[in-house]
Amino acid sequence: MQKPNFKLSNHALSLATLLALGGVVAPTAALAQTATPPAFTWYGRIDMAFESNNDGAQGRTQIQNFSSRIGFKGERGFNSDLTGVFQVETGVAPDDAGQSKALASRNSYVGLKSQSMGQLIIGTHDMPLKSLEGTASQLWGEGEAMEVIIHGKGSRAALGSAVFDNVHTRKASMLMYTSPKFSNIVAKLAYAPDEAQTAAVNKAMIGASVEYNDGTYNIGLATQSQDKFTATGGAMTANKLTAGVKMGVFSVGAAFSTIDNNSGKKTDNWLLTGSYAMGPVVLKANYGQSSDSASNADDGLSMAAIEADYALDKMVTLYGYYASIDNKSKAKGSFAAADNFPATAKAGDKPNAFGIGVRFNF
Repeated sequence: MQKPNFKLSNHALSLATLLALGGVVAPTAALAQTATPPAFTWYGRIDMAFESNNDGAQGRTQIQNFSSRIGFKGERGFNSDLTGVFQVETGVAPDDAGQSKALASRNSYVGLKSQSMGQLIIGTHDMPLKSLEGTASQLWGEGEAMEVIIHGKGSRAALGSAVFDNVHTRKASMLMYTSPKFSNIVAKLAYAPDEAQTAAVNKAMIGASVEYNDGTYNIGLATQSQDKFTATGGAMTANKLTAGVKMGVFSVGAAFSTIDNNSGKKTDNWLLTGSYAMGPVVLKANYGQSSDSASNADDGLSMAAIEADYALDKMVTLYGYYASIDNKSKAKGSFAAADNFPATAKAGDKPNAFGIGVRFNF
């Protein structure tokens, strides 16, 4: 199969910019007459658990924080079609102030949104490949397998980030265009330059996705590439496919990905997940595998997890989980969702975790 060309075209950026900014051609006087007062919202999530875990050699009891965050956002309508938007979101760690992040560490941006032309933002944001999930990512806590398996954080630990990276990417200093929803289809295009570029190094990143989601069926495809990732000049490229269905109390999903450093290392990855709701109780499970990085490398891994949720209301949910990773003899994959899960110390070890948590969305 011929690999897609990830080189950024000036025409692509120009087109995205023109599409997103198309609404600004309205006369200034008309904008002033129809502008609405700015609206601001604050929001967030606190997600923490009491956990008993083992890195494969040493057992521990820990309080874990799972990407808790707080943010505020706002809109300013100029006319019936064009709106100015901004968001500032920051990661917080209620159990350990040292793990809290700098202001605007998560998705933070400013931009313009047109109902007819789409949205253009500039700032820090998840790349399209990272944000494409459908119903393939349902578990919380350590059971979240999309990062470890599909986005390659387990493989990165096995191979070393000097030659192989994960593609669970939130990119700073980036420009992203999101199309309007048309026949339940949304497309995204993102570009981030390397602001530390030199004559020899240019790690610019480009990504794109397209997704169909009608509330019952979902299917999506995403691609991402970072230039000259390895010393030999190989680009870190990834392709991802998600698909799933949500029907009544059942929800199932699948994801597949390939991650290639174009210098001799490549993994093929897959994940299956499902859930069953019984009133306020939701039972969840997933299983996934990452292949060896090369023939007979013996550095692949698999991950399995189960979870039970109990929703106290629409904002607060209690949940329990058990998750385990099975590393081959040369793999050192570990969990990625918590702030401070211990790294797997020895290749071939099998980390596991059992926890009881609470998630509060506000």
